[in-house]
Amino acid sequence: MIMKNTAIIIAIMAVTATALSCNRHQRIVRAESLDVADEGLLLNDDLIAVKSNDGRVTIKDANTGKVTIKDIKLDWTQRSRNDSLAVFCSENRRGYYNMYTGEIAIPAQYRRAWVFSDGLAAVQRNGNIGFINHKGETVIDFKYPYHGNPLNTFVFENGHCIVADTTGKCGVIDKKGKWLICPEYDNISAYKEYAIVTKAGVTMQIAYDGHVMNSFVLDNIKKLTYKVKERYENREGELEYVESMEETGLFAYCVGGRYGLMDSNCHRLTEPLYKSIKAVNKNMFRATLLDYYSEVILNARGEVMK
Repeated sequence: MIMKNTAIIIAIMAVTATALSCNRHQRIVRAESLDVADEGLLLNDDLIAVKSNDGRVTIKDANTGKVTIKDIKLDWTQRSRNDSLAVFCSENRRGYYNMYTGEIAIPAQYRRAWVFSDGLAAVQRNGNIGFINHKGETVIDFKYPYHGNPLNTFVFENGHCIVADTTGKCGVIDKKGKWLICPEYDNISAYKEYAIVTKAGVTMQIAYDGHVMNSFVLDNIKKLTYKVKERYENREGELEYVESMEETGLFAYCVGGRYGLMDSNCHRLTEPLYKSIKAVNKNMFRATLLDYYSEVILNARGEVMK
């Protein structure tokens, strides 16, 4: 989770008086070999990170000599998006420091921690996820399980955050922890105005007041055609073949990466049960199962041929 960018200059130097007197050009050259805290650790050009021989890091103001963080074992850092606080890991515990002042804002105490966004950050304690503010105060209680759910990130955007309940079902909460979309879905993608949710293979568009905007949303739809060879005789009397594509009048629709068969009147002939569907001719279709290998043959009514 080490974040690397080009925002500032970080210096690697031994903790000696000679090293601390290195000029700015020397600090730029030596920064290239810094492993645990590369450029982007700080957003204040007056602050430098000094790494000792045992790998511990001290942050200090190059002008005043004031030390803001002293001698911590810094494993990695992760910069927040549009926020002054960044995550740091010290001896397998996570906390937050201020990228502008170089000071620790929230001590390293959490098993897992995510970046601040919309003024809140998710942290893990005793196996559950809760949300804290910049002071480290709990704003949303630790009631969302980390293990046993399909999510790997917990970040607020536009006042919304996707979380899972104790059954592993996903929903959307607001910044007070109130459910905007109840936790009953297998997967959710949250956008500013609405969310796209999937349940039992069906994808829907839902507003944050809970009402269903569209009850059946497709990922993709494609026309099913098959190849036909036509034989003809050229001027020399030789037989030649020309390939053309014939339409079946049916379509393969995709929901959540799975395909089903649909007719030209938008009637679903099958549920989205297959990894792919290909036309053999106008009345025969090869449907690949989800193991990517096995196949069944469908007729033009979507029935599996026995």
